[in-house]
Amino acid sequence: MAITNSIGSGILASPGVGSGLDVNSIVSQLMAVEQKPLTQLQTKDSKINAQISAYGTLSSSLSSFQTAMNNIGDLAKFQVNSATSSDNTVLTATASSTAAPGTHTVQVVRAAEQHKLSSTTSFAATDTIAASTTTTIGVGSASFTVDISGKTLSEVADAINGASDNAGVTATVAKVDTGYKLLLTANDTGSANALTATYSSADPFSMTTLNLARSGGPSFTASDLDAVMILDGSSSLTATRSSNTVTDLIGGVTLTLQNAGTVTVKVARDTAAVTKSIQSFVDAYNSLRGTLDTQSKGNLQGDSTLLSITSNILNVINTPPTGLTGSYTYMSQVGVSIQKDGTMTLDSAALNSALSSDYSGVANLFAKSGQGYASRLGTVANQLLTSNGLITSRTDGLKTTLASVKDSEANMQSRLDLIQQSYLSQFTALDTMLGSLKTTSSYLTQQLANLPGFR
Repeated sequence: MAITNSIGSGILASPGVGSGLDVNSIVSQLMAVEQKPLTQLQTKDSKINAQISAYGTLSSSLSSFQTAMNNIGDLAKFQVNSATSSDNTVLTATASSTAAPGTHTVQVVRAAEQHKLSSTTSFAATDTIAASTTTTIGVGSASFTVDISGKTLSEVADAINGASDNAGVTATVAKVDTGYKLLLTANDTGSANALTATYSSADPFSMTTLNLARSGGPSFTASDLDAVMILDGSSSLTATRSSNTVTDLIGGVTLTLQNAGTVTVKVARDTAAVTKSIQSFVDAYNSLRGTLDTQSKGNLQGDSTLLSITSNILNVINTPPTGLTGSYTYMSQVGVSIQKDGTMTLDSAALNSALSSDYSGVANLFAKSGQGYASRLGTVANQLLTSNGLITSRTDGLKTTLASVKDSEANMQSRLDLIQQSYLSQFTALDTMLGSLKTTSSYLTQQLANLPGFR
C-alpha cells in the first residue's frame, strides 16, 4: 500500500525532516503486516473468479455436447435414409426417416403442367377493349373478376396481375407476327388449377389452350394437365397427381417429376450419415472429457460439483441400456470403445458391419428413448444446463461468495486506510518531538560550553 499525503496536515510532504526518522519506511513495513488479511482476501477473490470462468468454459463444452447428443438421441434423427433416382432428368427423389428400404421402378407417363391460354385474336399496341366489359377468370374452383373496359392489352395484363383477389394466374402480352396477344398461365400445375375465362359482353380474346391433348381423346381436357405415373410396371398402380412434387406414391419418399420416362428409385439406409453422426458423438465425448480433465487439474481441482458431473457422465457410459430387443448392448459391439487413456474411438468398419447386420439394433443402442447412450447422455446434459442445474447452482453460489469477499475487501481497505493514517500521525508526531529534543540538546550543549570552568 503506497503512503500518500491523505490527512491534509502537510507533514507527509517530507516526513523525517525533524529528526531524520524515516517515517515512510516505518509505516510501510507496519502496513505490510497489517495488509496480510487483505492480500488473503484478494487471493480468494482471484481464485473464485477463476472458478467462475472455469465453469463458464465447462458450460460451453457441455452445451456443445448436449447438441451432439440431441442430434442422434432421437430415433427419427438417427434413422437417416437416402433415395436415389437412376435418371435425375426424369425425376429426383429424397427419403425421410419413415421410408422403407427397397427398390421401385417409376414410369412418368407425363409430368404435370401449368394450364396456358392464348388469345386467338391479335391486337395492335393501342387497341382497347370495348366499354362495359369485365372478365371473370377461373382457376380451378376459385375465380375473380376484373374490369377491362377501355384498356389496352398491356393494361389488361396489369389489371389481372394486380387484382387483390387474383386466384393464381399470371397474364403476359406476347408480340408475334400477327400483332399482340394476351397469354394467361396458371401459377400452379394440374387440373386442380385449370383456367377458364368468361365475359360480361362479347368475348374480345377467343382464348385457346396451348397445352397438348395427351389423354387419347380428340381434344385437350383439364386432365391432360395432371402428372401420371405407373409404379413397378403395373397399370393397377397408376397414380395421377396435380403437382410434380409427389409425397405419397412411395411411403416416406418425395419424388420431383421432371419429364416423361422410366427410372429406378432406390431407398437405402444412409450409413455414411449415421457414421458421421456417431463420429460426432465420439468427438463430443472426447471434447467434454478433455474439458473435465483440464478443469480437474486446474481451477476446479477437488471441486465436488465437477466430480459429480464427471461421475454422472461416466455412469451413463459404464451402464448398458436395458430392455433392448436388438443384437447390441454395448457400444464396443458396434465399434465404439474407450481406450486406456480414457478417450473414445470409433472403428468405422466395425460400425458398418453392425449397421448391415442389425441397423435398428444400432439405432436403439444410441437413440432409444430413455435408454440409448446418446438419449441418456443428452438427458444428463440437459439437466446440468437447466436454470437450477448443478452448474448454474454452483456458479450462483460462487458469485454470492465473491460478492461477500468483495464487501470484506472494501471494509478491510477502509480499515487499513484509517490504520495507515494513524501510523503516519503517530510517527510524524514522534519525528517532530525528536527533532525538538535534538534542538534543545544542541542549545543546552552550547550554553554549557559557554559557562566558565565547564571545560
